[in-house]
Amino acid sequence: MLIRRMSAEYCQRESEIYDKIREASDELARRSKAGADTTEALRRLEAALAEFMLFRCRRT
Repeated sequence: MLIRRMSAEYCQRESEIYDKIREASDELARRSKAGADTTEALRRLEAALAEFMLFRCRRT
């Protein structure tokens, strides 16, 4: 089985994107629970997920 070693830069960027997704998801949950407008939180989550998809597609 071939295992690719990922560069430190790749791992750091991946971690940054995961953090963006987590923060946007947490904000969405907080706003939803409070009954507040979730539009901006949804936009941030959508942007973070799109960034993640593009990042992963570039890897291969």
